[in-house]
Amino acid sequence: MGIFDEPRPVAGVEAPTRSWPAFEHVIPLTRRILTGSDNFFEVLARRGSALGGSVSERELSSVLWHAMLLRERNNNSRFGEWESRAAPSAGGLHSLGIACLPIDGSPWCGLYDPEAHELRSSSSFETAVSLNRSEIDEILSSKHGITLQFIGDRRRYEACYQNWESLFWRDAGALLGIITMIATALDLEATPVGRNGSDIVAAAGFPTEYLAGGAIHIGSAGTTDETGKGH
Repeated sequence: MGIFDEPRPVAGVEAPTRSWPAFEHVIPLTRRILTGSDNFFEVLARRGSALGGSVSERELSSVLWHAMLLRERNNNSRFGEWESRAAPSAGGLHSLGIACLPIDGSPWCGLYDPEAHELRSSSSFETAVSLNRSEIDEILSSKHGITLQFIGDRRRYEACYQNWESLFWRDAGALLGIITMIATALDLEATPVGRNGSDIVAAAGFPTEYLAGGAIHIGSAGTTDETGKGH
């Protein structure tokens, strides 16, 4: 990337309001949130990529809660509204969402709404779940767990930055790293899925202004896939 291709903030603009498709089916998540007892360096020492078993509602709810929890919000940034969450984000925009795609019949499927702490989905998610199941089987040979698919709101990045693409991928990588640490702290298994392309996101009913940003597959440590572990 040359110096003229580097991301540059657009002066004097305000970020478009965050907006996601109005999926009609709502699945509330438990607020009985799990927390780990190990210190940071113990979690860091244990972190590794591995496959696991089916994820419970409480486990999924806890991962999403810790990863996306709003800590602070104000209107004093260069783009208007600024937010603080666990993962860093370009301009404090936090323009990434998480779609939950189970591969083992789990009902916890849909786009995560961190404000309401619930999942939102529609019948179109069935196609996305099927496509994701096939990809995860091919890439990881896993039959259990839930894929957390990252989705970016292109409008917000484009409005606020020139050459914004690397910032989108940086945000996705930062969120992925945070989730791997949260999963490890909660004694869950997590494996990053480095896939590109928006077929699964489009199949779930997201218009073209929403971009796929990679994924991470999580599973419980109770019942692991026969394929074992990798680091």
